[in-house]
Amino acid sequence: MRKISIKTMMFLVFLYSLAANFAHPVTPTFIKVLGLHDYMFGLAFACMSATNFLFAPFWGKISEKYGGALIFCACMLGYGIMQVFFGLSKSELAICIARLIGGFFISGISVSEMIYIIRHSEHSGKDLAVAVTVNAVTAPFGFLIGGFLGDVSILMTFIIQGVTLFLIGILGFLIMGDSSNKEEVSFNKGDMNPFKSFANASEIVTGFIAVFLVISCVATFSSTCYEQCFNYYIKDVYGFPSSYNGILKALVGFIALFVNWRITMRLIEGNAFKSIVPVFGLLFAMMIGVVTIDNMIPFIIINVVFFGCNSIYLPLLQNMMTKYNADKQGELVGLFTSLRSLGNVFGSLLAGFIYSSGPKNSFVVAMAGFGVCVILSYFHYRKSLKELLH
Repeated sequence: MRKISIKTMMFLVFLYSLAANFAHPVTPTFIKVLGLHDYMFGLAFACMSATNFLFAPFWGKISEKYGGALIFCACMLGYGIMQVFFGLSKSELAICIARLIGGFFISGISVSEMIYIIRHSEHSGKDLAVAVTVNAVTAPFGFLIGGFLGDVSILMTFIIQGVTLFLIGILGFLIMGDSSNKEEVSFNKGDMNPFKSFANASEIVTGFIAVFLVISCVATFSSTCYEQCFNYYIKDVYGFPSSYNGILKALVGFIALFVNWRITMRLIEGNAFKSIVPVFGLLFAMMIGVVTIDNMIPFIIINVVFFGCNSIYLPLLQNMMTKYNADKQGELVGLFTSLRSLGNVFGSLLAGFIYSSGPKNSFVVAMAGFGVCVILSYFHYRKSLKELLH
C-alpha cells in the first residue's frame, strides 16, 4: 500500500546507495580492458556530473510540482537503463553519451530525495543527515559487492546494477506515496531549458547563500578530485584488483557509521555553521598526510580514515541549507545539487587529466581545495551570526 513515509524513502535510499556503487570498483578495470586513455576515468565521471549540474534546478522545480516520490522512482528507471548501456559501451564516445544521459537521471534522484524529506519530515535537517549517513555507510558495501562481481565479469556487474536500479524504481512506485503542488507551481516547456532554470533559481540567492553554494562546490570538487584519483591510483600504482577496492570501501563503511552516528548527529544538534569549520580543518590536515606518505600500508590506512571522516561535511551542509529563509525551497535544493555537481565536473576532469603529470598531483589540489573551504566556512560562520539572528 502506498503511503507518505520518511522511513520508506530511507529504505529506498539504502537500496539505491547499494546498487549505485556496484560499477565504481570495476570502472578502472573496464577502462584498462578497453585500452582507453587514462583520462577516461575522470572524463566519464565528469560527463555524468555535467548533466547533473545542468538539470538539477529543473528537477527541483518539477519535483515541487509533481512530488519527489514520482520523480525519484521515474529517474531510477532511467538510470538503471543507462548503466546497462554504459557496460555495453566499447568506445570513449559511447561511454560519454551513456554517462551524460545517466547524469540527467541521477540529478533527478538526488534532488527529489531531498525535496521529499524536506516536504514531509518534521525534522528535515536531522533526516537529511540520516539519509546522507545511510548513503555513506551503505555505498562502501555496494563497492564491496561490485568488486567481487567484477572479478567474475565486468559486463555482468553493469547488468546486475542496471536491473537492480530498475527494480528499485518499480518498488518505489508500489509503496511510496506523496503529495504534489500542481496548482501552486507553474511549469512550461521553457523550464526544460537548464539555463532558464538557473536564471529563475538565481533570484533566491543572496550574498550569504552564494558563499554557502561556493563552499558546497569547492568541497565537492576537492572530494571528487581526491576520490577519483584514489580509485585509479591503487589500481595503477599498487595493482589492486577490483575486489581489494571493494574491501577498502567496506572498511570505510564501518568508519562512516561510527563517525556519523557518534559525531555528525551531535554536530547537527549544535551550530552546523560553526562545526563545519574544524571539520574542513581536519580534512585539510589529513590530506597533508595523504600527499606526504608513500609507504603502502600507512597510505592505505590514512586514506580509509579520511574517507570515513569525509562523510561528515555533507550532512552539515544540508542542515545549513534548511536554515535559510528561501521562499522556493525546491529551487534552492536544485542549486545546491547543481553546484555540487559542478564541483564533481571539475574535480573529476582535473583528476583525470592531471594524473599523467604525477599520480599524487590530484591529492595536492584536493588539499588546497579543503584549505579554501576552511577559510570560506569561517567567514560564512561569522556572517551567519548576523544573518540568522532575525
